Amino acid sequence: MKKSIFKTVIAACAILALASCESTSSNITNSSQQYIFDTTKDIKVYTRDTNSGTRDGFMSKIDFDEAVKDNSVLVDDLVEVTGNGDMMQKIQNDEYGIGYISLSTLSDSGCKGLNFENVVPSEENVINGTYGLYRNFNYCVRTDFGENTEVSEIVEAFVAFLSTAEAKATMLAEKGILELSGDEPTWASIKSNYPIASQDNSNFTVRFGGSTSVEDMSIALTDQFSPLCGNFIANHNHLGSGSAYKGTQGEADDLDVGFLSREIKLTSSEPAAAGSYDKLCTDAIVAIVNESNTYDSTDAETLKSIYSGEKTLWSDVIA
Repeated sequence: MKKSIFKTVIAACAILALASCESTSSNITNSSQQYIFDTTKDIKVYTRDTNSGTRDGFMSKIDFDEAVKDNSVLVDDLVEVTGNGDMMQKIQNDEYGIGYISLSTLSDSGCKGLNFENVVPSEENVINGTYGLYRNFNYCVRTDFGENTEVSEIVEAFVAFLSTAEAKATMLAEKGILELSGDEPTWASIKSNYPIASQDNSNFTVRFGGSTSVEDMSIALTDQFSPLCGNFIANHNHLGSGSAYKGTQGEADDLDVGFLSREIKLTSSEPAAAGSYDKLCTDAIVAIVNESNTYDSTDAETLKSIYSGEKTLWSDVIA
C-alpha cells in the first residue's frame, strides 16, 4: 500500500515538474522572439575608397561633393571598405552599420536596402525617374595601341558588340538598367565589318578593368564575346572607376578597356579623347543597413548629416 502511494506521489511530482518546465520553456521562447533595435547606439559609418565610382555617385547625389575625394570631411571613426562585396560583408556583420552599394548587387547582399526620398530602389523606379540615387555605367578605351594592331581591332569590335541586342540582353541579365528600342543590331548582322572577329585570336590578351560595380557585367560581356571574336583572352583587373581612365588614357597605361560606375570627368582630371568613351547602361546606388535595423527610408539631407558626423546616434534618424 505504501509503495503504491509512493509511486503515485512520484508520478504526480513528475507531471507537475514537466508542466512547469513546459510553461517556463514557452515563456522563454516567447520572450526571445521579441526583438527591439537599440536606437541609443552609435551609427557606424562605412564608405568606399576615394577611387570608387560608387562613392563618387553617392556623395554627389546627397549634395556632399567635397566628400568625393576627401575623408577629412567625413565622420570620425568611419570604416573605408574595398568594394561592394566588402561593404556587404561589413554591414551583414554590424547591427548598427550603414553603407551603400550598387542596386545591381542588392538582391544578393543579405542587407536591407533603404527607400530614398520615400521611393523604393528598383529598376522600374530608375527608369521612370522617381528614384533619385542613380548613376550611369560607362566605358572608355585606349587610344594608342602602338604596334598591337590586333588588340586594337579586337577592342574596336568589342565596342561595336556592346551596341548589339545580345550584349544588351547580357547587361539586363547582370541587372543593368536600360530600355530596348527593338532596333538593336545583332552581332551576326555587323560581324563582317570587323574581319578580326573571323580569325584565331587565342594568342592575344585584352586587358579589362575599372569599377568593381561593373566587374560582373564586364566579365559576362567578355565571356560572351570572346568565342564570337576568335577566342581572345580577356584579362580582368578591377581596382575602381578611377583606374579605368588612368589605365587606358592616363598615367597607369595598363588597360585596353576600362569601366566606370560614374561619369568621366572630361573637364577636369579625365579629358578623354572624343569617341573613346560611351555609356553602357544605368545603375542605382542604395543606402544599406543590417537586416535587423528598423530604419526603412532615408533622404539626401539625412544621409549627408550621418556621413558628415552631424547625426551620430540611431535615435537621431529613427523616430
